[in-house]
Parts: sequence; C-alpha cells; structure tokens
Amino acid sequence: MRTPKKTLLITAVCAGLLLPMSSQAVVWPWKWNQVNKKGERQGKWRAFYELKPEQLMYAGRFKKGQERGTWKTYSEHGNLERLEKYEPHNKRIKTTFYHPNGKVSHKGLAFLFEENNTLMYKWHGDWQYYDTTGAYRGSISFHRGKALSQTPIPADKLSPTNSL
Repeated sequence: MRTPKKTLLITAVCAGLLLPMSSQAVVWPWKWNQVNKKGERQGKWRAFYELKPEQLMYAGRFKKGQERGTWKTYSEHGNLERLEKYEPHNKRIKTTFYHPNGKVSHKGLAFLFEENNTLMYKWHGDWQYYDTTGAYRGSISFHRGKALSQTPIPADKLSPTNSL
C-alpha cells in the first residue's frame, strides 16, 4: 500500500513529465497582427525581415490603430536598434537609439505636432548623444524636428540661452 507522501511524489513526477508535452498545445492569450472591426491595427504586432524571415524587425502594441506602450526595433543582425515608449496622454515618445554594441547612441523626446492638417511626431528639445563606449558626447537641441546645431554640444559649452 502506498503512503500519501509516495502518492503525492508520484503525482508530482507524472505532472512534471506531462507538462512539457501539454505546453506545446497551449495557445497564447493573444494573436499577433490583428485588426479591429474598423480595420485599425489592434493588439500586439510584429514584423520580420523579408530576406531574413526568422529575424524580428519590430514588435509593439496598437490600440485603435495607434502605437501604445513600448516598441522595439531590431537590426537584421538581431541587435536592438531603437526603443520607443509611447505616451499618448502626453503626446510624446521617449526614444533611445543604440550602437551595434548595445550601448546607448542617443536619446530624447519626440512630440506630436500638427502641420498642414497632418499629425506627426517630431524630435523636440535636447537629445543626448553618446559614443560607442557609452561616454557622453553632448546634446543637440531640436525644434519641431529641426536640429539647431549639426554636432553635439558638450554640456560645458552650453550657455543658459542656448538650451531649450
């Protein structure tokens, strides 16, 4: 006759052996790349490179056709190139670009502007730039998508009237 401890142990072992087999049949709680009744992108989306169909190009989420939350964009080699955090209530995107070695290249904000009856996100404010070792190089100020300087200005060279 088996003791309750042995029965519990046998049940746990059997469940552990069956779990990997049953997990193959598990369906995700979402489906990728869906549209709602209005034809707007909805839910989690991802795309792959045409010439490298196993390589993820980007992944993110839509709500009623608009990007929401965190979006990641990857290079053809699988390196994270860009991370965007959409903040629709603030009408802005926090954006970070990366060097191929994974270090931050530059980061800043893009804001939603209306021009010629078209809504567009444009870089606005100070963007910080870093070299491939991660060392700070300086910043470039943008006004509605237009750079106010061609190269990063180190922090010690900025005067209070130069910054936005």
